Amino acid sequence: MNSRNITLGQFAATFIPFGLLLVLALMAAETALDLPSQRMIYSIWVAQALVIPALCLYILPARTQRRMNYWLLFWTFAYIAYLFHFYYAVIVHYHASIPEVFQQQGIKIAGSNFLVTFWWGLDVLLAWLIRVDVKWIRIERLLANIFIPLVFFVASVVIFRGFVNVLGYAMTAAIVICLTIRIYARMTGQRVSSNVEVHGG
Repeated sequence: MNSRNITLGQFAATFIPFGLLLVLALMAAETALDLPSQRMIYSIWVAQALVIPALCLYILPARTQRRMNYWLLFWTFAYIAYLFHFYYAVIVHYHASIPEVFQQQGIKIAGSNFLVTFWWGLDVLLAWLIRVDVKWIRIERLLANIFIPLVFFVASVVIFRGFVNVLGYAMTAAIVICLTIRIYARMTGQRVSSNVEVHGG
């Protein structure tokens, strides 16, 4: 953690909401008749809630080291919350049987879920272990930040109904707003550069 100059304040600002939300999710499931299923559902809610600020921090322009530290922490804690969901889904609900997962969910949904699990974990490891600017990692991370939110969107807006729709719409709105800010900043920057070149010439 010190190698990235992540401060105690930055860690606390991301770990505390992660810890509180995850504990609340696991405790809220105690009132349900099907405890594992509710923990599976609530934990993915936590993952999606935490992935929203991570996506915004990744999309927004002017990536300072402080902002990227927050991105890395939210991205990591969102993935850890997702692993809780993965455990209750695959290990508990589907009895650690991959064939059962594909049989019940179908190849498209199950395949995309396993791909998210592997790809997201790989990107988290790369973000922590490799600090140098490598082109293939930038491409990999861009594609991951397109594919993972897309899977969340399909699950939380298209497939399922309930509170998860609120998270799905909130994530979608946040992405659209951040992309708009990024595009506007780029267009404004290009206009400023053009004006400087014209007047300077």
